[in-house]
Amino acid sequence: MSTITDNFKALAEEKQIQFKVKEIPAPIRNKEGETTEQQQLLFQSALRVTKDKPVGCAVIIHDAPLERVNYQITYNKIGYVTDRNKLPDILTQLNELNAMKSGYFRFLVSGDGELFMRYLGITGEDVNPVMDVFVFGGRILRALLPELEKMDGLDLTPKKG
Repeated sequence: MSTITDNFKALAEEKQIQFKVKEIPAPIRNKEGETTEQQQLLFQSALRVTKDKPVGCAVIIHDAPLERVNYQITYNKIGYVTDRNKLPDILTQLNELNAMKSGYFRFLVSGDGELFMRYLGITGEDVNPVMDVFVFGGRILRALLPELEKMDGLDLTPKKG
């Protein structure tokens, strides 16, 4: 692991945030077309947004011996689009939330209709801001859940299994 990912792992332990850690291959091609093997570390956890609504969440950090690396924070399976005919209205409402209330986080809908929230950033060896953004993202999700629940064609019921 790199210094940055080591620091993040140590900070999570210090703050008693439980993560399951996985290495993810992230091959890239250079301008000559040659593939270079790189790694990302996936720190997975779960957040209980409400009494009966858990949401899977993760921090993915590029694992390289660099001064600064990319990272991504996601909160997955927040809900699902149940009526594709209402997708344009749902996207319009999500864009309004993204513009006015979600801070640097963005609500997105994947191709299969899953609603998730994501943040992209760059960090150095001081990973405290990454952890702060991760924790704050949970607060944003909790605060905006009532607005998401009002969206017609979106189901936020926790899925079993």
